[in-house]
Formats: sequence, structure tokens, C-alpha cells
Amino acid sequence: MERYQATAEKILDSAERLFATRGFSATTIKMIAAESQQNSALIYYYYDSKATLYRHVLERVVGRISAEASSRIQKDSAPEAVVSAVVESQVAVLTANPHLPVLLARELIDWKAAHAEPAIRSLSAGLFERLRSAIEAGQREGIFSHSINPRFAAISVVAQVGYLVLASPVAGILLGRGPDGPTKEDVIAFGRHAAAFSLAALRDHQTAGNHSTSTSLEKAIP
Repeated sequence: MERYQATAEKILDSAERLFATRGFSATTIKMIAAESQQNSALIYYYYDSKATLYRHVLERVVGRISAEASSRIQKDSAPEAVVSAVVESQVAVLTANPHLPVLLARELIDWKAAHAEPAIRSLSAGLFERLRSAIEAGQREGIFSHSINPRFAAISVVAQVGYLVLASPVAGILLGRGPDGPTKEDVIAFGRHAAAFSLAALRDHQTAGNHSTSTSLEKAIP
């Protein structure tokens, strides 16, 4: 079983790199076989088609973000900590896998997320709903403003880091880095900014004096 899993992961790693650099249409099973040092028949044994393999690649990407967030969020985590943890999770996964932004951008541009829809629905049912619930909890506790739509707010929280990495050349130019995009340090720094920015926007400013955004962030983001 361990050998089976190791081979599957090796195939997924190779496919992920090729789909990111070449795109879905231009990548062939033969290329993935050569990259992963496996034969094509074995890849078809694991995944019955290129489309199935591609969906598994996308599901693994989303799974990494969900798993990273789950490791940072406890059942009793405060609403502010949940917001920060979601942003941290995005940053951790995307900085550890620098080719992922290209993979996701290709999927959105070329296929309008058609292949990624099941993975996105899974993310919505899990991490996104956890974030939305945390925002609603913050509203009930008087920490976050009641004038904010929790679902819109949750989208805003995840969209900040998502935009930075998906529009990497644009962000790189705006940051003075050039079209190669932001550095890893830029993304990490932006993650801290995005968490602070989100909490500042969510906060009920009438009661803000009773809560310390900076203290919460210092605990949540190293």
C-alpha cells in the first residue's frame, strides 16, 4: 500500500509540474510517464484518463490548503484566529509550491474552472464554510460588524492572496520586482498584510477598543 501511494504521488507531482508549465491540452500521458519515470500503461492503471489525472491534481492542491488550515484551526479557535489561519494556509501552500499559481491560472482561463469545480465545491463545503461560520460567530460576539455579509466577507478574505499569486506578473511589476512576480518573502509579507487588512475590515469599530487586532495577529502569524 505504501509503495502504491508513493507511486501515485510521484505521478501526481510530475503531472502537476507539466500541467502548470504546458497546460492541460499540450500535456500528454506519454510526457507524464517520462517525467515520472513510469510507463504509460501504469499511469492508466492509476488514472483511467488524462482528465481524471488532472482532476486528481487539482483536488490535491485544494486538499493541501484545507489540510494546512485544519492544522491551524481548533474547535475553540476565536473568530479572528480562524480568519488569520485561512490566510496563513494559503500563503504556506503557495510559497511551498511556486508553480501552483500558474496551474490554477491556466485552469481558470482555459477551462473556466470546469475541471476544478468538484474540488472547489469540496473547499466550499469545508474550509470556506468554516470561515463563514467564524465571521458569523464574530458578529454574534460583537467583534465583527453586523453590516457585513459573511459570505461576501469570506470571499474577500481568500481573494487577496489568491489575486496576488494568480496575477503574479502584475503584482511583481506593482511591487517593483518585474514580471517574474513577487518573491517568496513578498508573498509572506503580503499574507500578514491580508490577514490584518481582513480583520480591520471585519471589525465592528464601535467596539474595536475592546479588542486588539495587532495582538491577535502577533499570536496567529509568526
